[in-house]
Amino acid sequence: MSGKDWLSGQDPSPPAELANAMRTAVNETRQPTANDLLGAAERLLDKVLRTDCETRASALDLLTVDALMTHALRLANDDQKLREDFPAEAMKRIASARRL
Repeated sequence: MSGKDWLSGQDPSPPAELANAMRTAVNETRQPTANDLLGAAERLLDKVLRTDCETRASALDLLTVDALMTHALRLANDDQKLREDFPAEAMKRIASARRL
């Protein structure tokens, strides 16, 4: 499955603008893993926190971070190896983001 197709199987599917933002953030040519999605969420959150994130212009980016995190956690839950430790690690990594 290509990077452009990985969201097509989601039910319910995200709105088109959010789906496009998620695809852009992941920028993968294969089915992303939970760690790929988490990394994309971290990079996007870092970008948002380096800008004026309190304006309405950041809304789509913040929604995209949230959606990427949700999908990462869903994928991790389906993986026996990640199910136990991934949620705490993901929250730790996202919580360590700082506004500069």
